[in-house]
Amino acid sequence: MNRILVPVDFSDTSLNALDYATNLFGGGAIEVTLLHTYELSANVFRMKSMDRILRSDAEKEMKALRKRMQEKYPDIPVQTKIVKSHAVSAITSMGNSGTYDFIVMGTKGASGLKEVFIGSVAGGVISRTKAPVLVVPGNFNYRPLQEIAFAISGAPISNDKVVDPLRKLVKLHSCKVNVLHVSEGKKLDIDKTLGTFEDLNPTLTYAFGAGNVNEQLNEYLKKESPGLLCLIRGNKGFFSRLFEESVTMKQTFNSSIPLLILHE
Repeated sequence: MNRILVPVDFSDTSLNALDYATNLFGGGAIEVTLLHTYELSANVFRMKSMDRILRSDAEKEMKALRKRMQEKYPDIPVQTKIVKSHAVSAITSMGNSGTYDFIVMGTKGASGLKEVFIGSVAGGVISRTKAPVLVVPGNFNYRPLQEIAFAISGAPISNDKVVDPLRKLVKLHSCKVNVLHVSEGKKLDIDKTLGTFEDLNPTLTYAFGAGNVNEQLNEYLKKESPGLLCLIRGNKGFFSRLFEESVTMKQTFNSSIPLLILHE
């Protein structure tokens, strides 16, 4: 069974991510946990009264959402949690508990300074959790998953379990994996990296040279139109540096397709 954690703020973006998650994983055994977080500003007057109002409103919204879920997907168990906490802390804590196989979050496109503010939740979760995170663009409509683009740098993957979440999706949808070889310049020997997940029968279909990695990724996505882009956020090496330079963050908000982020 895949246990999916879906943070919701009841916006169209988060509800679209929920719909995507139920469609993506609904072909197998699945349990969905809806998480809503809220917190009060330190200068809110009559804090206790406002706390009751916020929680009461959240409970009403969650009850209605759970009812819609049960009507639309009667075979999917749905759990709900409402937590008074900073969103990143609550999502990260639950994600790191080992209870959930995936975190699925919605996001809106952003650029420049907006990435700093809008990305505070998604970016914070990605950087602090070890759970696989699936980021769904707010305007992305689900379509059957036939192909996954897996971008790798050529740096060794620590062990084959890192790729297990990808294996789950490939098995569930019987889809193919196209490997994108990402390098800073000359082509690297990636046989060892490919060997980590050779059971997926991947094909090496593209190699990037030097230049703007985000632009190259986006160009590939436009050209090939895979259903999902997978990246590994590593502790060391090339992709670690890419993340520090906000490549993963930029993809989080600018990718035209859902993004699966795995962790070394």
